[in-house]
Amino acid sequence: MRKQWWIPILVIIFFCVESQFVNFIPTRLFSQYWIVVPRFLFLLLIFITIYYDKKLGLIYALITGLVMDIVFIDILGIYLFWYPVTIYLVSKLMKNWHANLFIVAFVSLLAITLVEFGIYGVFSILQIANMPLKFFVFHRLFPTLGANLAFYILFSYSLKKYFTRLRKIRSEEEGMFQS
Repeated sequence: MRKQWWIPILVIIFFCVESQFVNFIPTRLFSQYWIVVPRFLFLLLIFITIYYDKKLGLIYALITGLVMDIVFIDILGIYLFWYPVTIYLVSKLMKNWHANLFIVAFVSLLAITLVEFGIYGVFSILQIANMPLKFFVFHRLFPTLGANLAFYILFSYSLKKYFTRLRKIRSEEEGMFQS
């Protein structure tokens, strides 16, 4: 039961790392025209949803979406809408597919693409961002997907292992109290 308390701590750590990512990565790694948006917290939510608990993943998506709106954007509701909707779609999509790391990588990149296009669309409609679609795709979407894929490659195995172990412990505890 104590291992479950690491989930909110991980969410807070990933939120902090994501918000400070740009400050610690050398600028010479990226082109001056690239906009790299880390979605490490979102990847963690995907892992929670796929490997641990769909309902908990959706709850964390709602909470973190609201916090992201409050901290980073003046408009409430953008992340609050796109995070839970995308996590819900990921959970529905993963019902039909095997949850190995290659499939999850593909689904994660697809989910990040959906979130990025959703946020870009809202900003375009509200005329907050006047970035052409081609510039968005080549200078924000592709670098964002590349950076998040690198993060995924580095941490996916340990996250999968941790959340599968947590789910196993939880199911054993539930089974123990069922008799």
